Amino acid sequence: MLKRWWFMGMLRPGGPVQTAREPSKEEQQRILDEWETARERLERLVSARVTAVGDVLRQAELPVERAALDPVGELDYTWALDAFQAAGKLLDEGADLPDLAAAAVLAERALVRFAAVHARRAGQHVPRPAERCYYNPLHAAAEHTGSPARKQHRRQARRRTGPREAAADRRPACPSCRKAILAGQQPDVLPALVPVKVSRLRTVRMLVPYYSVPQQWSLWSVSVCGAYGDEWPGLVLRGEHRKRAAAARKA
Repeated sequence: MLKRWWFMGMLRPGGPVQTAREPSKEEQQRILDEWETARERLERLVSARVTAVGDVLRQAELPVERAALDPVGELDYTWALDAFQAAGKLLDEGADLPDLAAAAVLAERALVRFAAVHARRAGQHVPRPAERCYYNPLHAAAEHTGSPARKQHRRQARRRTGPREAAADRRPACPSCRKAILAGQQPDVLPALVPVKVSRLRTVRMLVPYYSVPQQWSLWSVSVCGAYGDEWPGLVLRGEHRKRAAAARKA
């Protein structure tokens, strides 16, 4: 997303979204320009993803009438419809990059949940959903933490003392982000634009990793943009994303 995290040097340790070195006007404009460029690019990507999911859902048909679904199937079917509706709402109303990322995540989760309804009705195995990359949930899938290879890697990691290996194992990561961490580099993190107090009287907008945003400002910092948990479609449909974005703007 933004591999040149030059602006992170402005943040002071211990309070990444509370205090920071005051940026110059040029630096502030550069931050806003980078954010706008990333937003436009991500909006095009997410719009294409949500549209593709919508095409699949419209073409798909349940093998039986909805009324004949078992309770689990009915819950999954309803959740999938709500998640896709929430994805469209985020695409239309999203104020920041994590909102757009969450639109793609919820749309893709809706497709997975809808496919699970079909699979169970057909007596087929329902595969476990792929684990999302913590650093950017739009990346390729992370290696499943329960896989034999991952378990063996963790056993080997216990015999290591290297901080890079420990950091790479701390969160689920796609191959690209994991490789960057092992090389001592910054992974390609999904950023968020947040208000940062740089002096008693001045607040500026800064880009920070989406997962460092306070929960009162974002639904997505603790959920990997909606990848985990089933409450997010309902919260979006009730407008909670707008309320938290408004709270950030007032900060």
